[in-house]
Amino acid sequence: MTPVRHLTLPQSGLRLLIVIAVAAAGFPFPVPAQVNIEALRQDDPPLGYSGTFGGDLTVRTGNVELVQIGLNARVYRVTESVTRLMVGNGGLGLQGGGRFASSGLLHYRETYWPNDRISPEWYGQLNYDRPQLLDFRMVAGGGARTSVGGGEWGDFGMGAAVFLEHERLDLTEAAVHDTETTVIRGNYFLTLRLVPSENLVIASTTYLQPVVADWGDLRTLVNFRLATSVSDDIDLTVSFDLRYDSEPPDAISALDTSLRTGLRYSF
Repeated sequence: MTPVRHLTLPQSGLRLLIVIAVAAAGFPFPVPAQVNIEALRQDDPPLGYSGTFGGDLTVRTGNVELVQIGLNARVYRVTESVTRLMVGNGGLGLQGGGRFASSGLLHYRETYWPNDRISPEWYGQLNYDRPQLLDFRMVAGGGARTSVGGGEWGDFGMGAAVFLEHERLDLTEAAVHDTETTVIRGNYFLTLRLVPSENLVIASTTYLQPVVADWGDLRTLVNFRLATSVSDDIDLTVSFDLRYDSEPPDAISALDTSLRTGLRYSF
């Protein structure tokens, strides 16, 4: 795939990009209630400001069956020692012949590069997902990542973190599941990126997120993504997500899947 090009932005341009990322988070869009930002990361963003803005078509099954058009934006600010990333996701979709599904996400992360082996990082995230009965979710935590191996073929990495999670759910008074919870979860993940050619990238990420005090309360997320270059600035992307929650809220399925096809513009 064609590398993302370096771009030096004036302050007005930077403000516009941040507004786009925040605005995208305000639109409804199906996002799993987990920290799933690895699929949106770029391995080697250039120094300075860069990012992407795109849209996709989602087909979702499980707790809700719907078709949606989504928006997504990410903005990088990279120096020699730290990479800052802001991500916003949003979209619009018609569900059940007339009801709009609604969800959105805003994520901020800083990753530090003291050496070539271990990269500490911290992050914060806000999101909501009405099909999942999630009125509000806040996540804040930190950890470290490492690259196990890499080359022209791609790379393989892993990471571990701990984060504080606060959730408010839209449940009835008769519900067994707590309406509001605050827990500490572990976040363990594996990433694999394959580059069969300069115009094709295949990536996968697998997450395990257990409650530290109760490993029976486990969330798992698997993402597969294929991206191929249409032009120097535009990629065609196809993504598949599988999400499993061992203790879902009342009337919510433990398993969700989604399939997304879209275009992404890189600057």
